[in-house]
Amino acid sequence: MTRSITPITAANNGGDPPDDTGNTARPGHGLAVLRHKEGHGLISLACDALHETSDLAHEMHAQLYAKDPADDRQVQQLLEETLSCLQAAEHYLLMLGSVIEERAAKDLDPGVDPWSVEPAF
Repeated sequence: MTRSITPITAANNGGDPPDDTGNTARPGHGLAVLRHKEGHGLISLACDALHETSDLAHEMHAQLYAKDPADDRQVQQLLEETLSCLQAAEHYLLMLGSVIEERAAKDLDPGVDPWSVEPAF
């Protein structure tokens, strides 16, 4: 009895082959993936912090311009909370900047370790 194994080949739609032929190295895991996720998370946190800052500042504005103004202690608490949210937004944006700097440095010369590159400023 003779056995025959038919090779399996990918179907062809008659068009050009896809751009990605599998020869290009894509960072599918490791530090590159973590940095990508970190960038997404940081910009989301920064936007949330700025949104909260805006909401609190609007609340302060409303209390200061109300016909019956709020107690100064309440406004002071709102001010402190607003400034804390603004500082958090700044912190997240600065962290995002370091992630973007690292990616930009890596894009310039693939052979260079991004941690060894001096900041541009």
